[in-house]
Amino acid sequence: MSPFKSKILFIVFIISFLSFSAVTAENINLENLKSDDTYVYSYFNTFLGDYDTTINKMIQNNITYINDSKSSFEKTAYLNSEINVYKEYGMDTPAISVIPYFYDFSENLEDLSGLCQEFNKNLELNTTSSKYFAKLIGADIVEKIHLMKSNLRDIKDISELKKDNETLNFDTSNVEKSLDYLELKFSKNIENIGNVTPSSNLTIFISPKNPLIYENTTIYGTGLNGNGKIIITGPENITENIVLKNNHYSTQYLFKKSGIYTLKLTQYGRESEDIDVNISKIPTKIISESYFEFLVLKENNISGKVIDFYGNSINSGDIIFENENLNLENGTFNISLYADYEKIENYTLKFSESEKYLSSEKNIEINFSKPLLNIQIYSEIGKINKNEPLTITGTFEKGQDLNLKLWVGNNSIEYFNSNGTFKKEILFEKPGNYEVFVTFDGNDYYDLSKSNVLMINVTDDDKDINLFTAFISQAAEINWKILILILLIIAFGIKFSDLYNIFKNKTQEKTVKKYPDNILPKSSEKSAVIEKTVLLEYQELYNKIMKKYNINVEFTPNELLKYLKKINPKIYYDLKIITKIHEKAVYGKEKLDNNTLKQFHDLTKRVLENL
Repeated sequence: MSPFKSKILFIVFIISFLSFSAVTAENINLENLKSDDTYVYSYFNTFLGDYDTTINKMIQNNITYINDSKSSFEKTAYLNSEINVYKEYGMDTPAISVIPYFYDFSENLEDLSGLCQEFNKNLELNTTSSKYFAKLIGADIVEKIHLMKSNLRDIKDISELKKDNETLNFDTSNVEKSLDYLELKFSKNIENIGNVTPSSNLTIFISPKNPLIYENTTIYGTGLNGNGKIIITGPENITENIVLKNNHYSTQYLFKKSGIYTLKLTQYGRESEDIDVNISKIPTKIISESYFEFLVLKENNISGKVIDFYGNSINSGDIIFENENLNLENGTFNISLYADYEKIENYTLKFSESEKYLSSEKNIEINFSKPLLNIQIYSEIGKINKNEPLTITGTFEKGQDLNLKLWVGNNSIEYFNSNGTFKKEILFEKPGNYEVFVTFDGNDYYDLSKSNVLMINVTDDDKDINLFTAFISQAAEINWKILILILLIIAFGIKFSDLYNIFKNKTQEKTVKKYPDNILPKSSEKSAVIEKTVLLEYQELYNKIMKKYNINVEFTPNELLKYLKKINPKIYYDLKIITKIHEKAVYGKEKLDNNTLKQFHDLTKRVLENL
């Protein structure tokens, strides 16, 4: 194992754990990562471009490669933690098949970055010992590059991402070429150093410089050939016996207690200069959603997990929530919450510090709201003549009697009570297209709610009859043959308006028959379900809303819903139903019935029209 393993890995982790906002500011859209292959492919493809840029900076000795590699590892470490939690809770995402290989490459790129920095520092010192160490580091760099090429082959072989019948393969050729150039550069540097032997001066170093407890640590340095001792004093006092060859030594050590230690090398009555090392406890991170939307008057649960620096579950410890201590079970926690009225609350989850682990915190927001009353209305026909009764039937969750309103367009035409089912008749006095729906004003248990909307086409057959009569009188004056034709039309039951349209369509472009929304043919409905899934429809709606309101921050569906409640209440209630159906279909993997699917299509269409 290399004695010069990256010294800045811990710093990266601290940034990731303690500066959580810095990670989320990268616009990582976890909602899309959960479901869409093309998004996953595009998102991870940008990493390959970043990798290539970083490696080229190493070739050019542009020191900004340190921050670049740090950023890449930070993002993949965050994603890896989140995706692992999704997997444990049964949530599926195509990113599961991708993240392990990109995480490995990012971690090795981070190590390579530290090795390159260490190599250059030793060359700059230009002493016999520093050249010797540079040569050792150079060999470790070449070995690390070979490992990263293996990582790239794994990335190239990923075959799980699909677009229709096409496999989305990652092109790693540019990164491979850059690694080849970097390997060539360091191979020549090693060759130029030649054969060197370190001095016999007693020195002692440690890598990483400030490790964590239980982290693999390398203590190394120079001295005389033969036996020596490493003296460690601090929270623990230890003496390590070592043997030096070629005036050089290297040994592995694990610190088991945090605190400040002093290290020195002793040999044949001589001592090296002391070095002080600060050994830290292991950082932790709380993994859970940041925003929750719960129903009032119902038991709700928040679940999450606590992991350490290495991504391992912390099996024991306490989570503090509202002055209550909750024990971790296999690294997970569950919190039960109940509210009897609508409110938005902010809470802080805190993991308590222990002898081994540092504390961590996570802020969450919970929106307690009333559920919508799921009102569904139906009509057997979508076209009717004026002054003929139209029958509307409806259903909602059975329970207490509720007062509902029946609407035609913007006019409320009837108040009525129902306990779960109802049937109403409507007379239309004028022809035209009408929207019919039912609303509920809300109570202690349900929010203001609106049913699906029926589009009713009202015709005027009396007008057709008048036109028909006028046509007969004109035809009688023109030609008796036309009169016979009219009688034939009557015999076969063809309306004059239909005949007129037949003649009209011979000289005009044919039009496509449009079905009312509430009587979609079975074949069309089946095609719509196949061709336009819930996921794709919601994605289209999501993108148009983001563009319409110039939103630059990536929102989850619930965060977007909360945002729109403030700026456009008009579409909020429809979007709330859309969001819940989307969650059931995409994350809950629930099978939607035809009525729910149609409700989703209708509401999505209406919201799009209102944007």
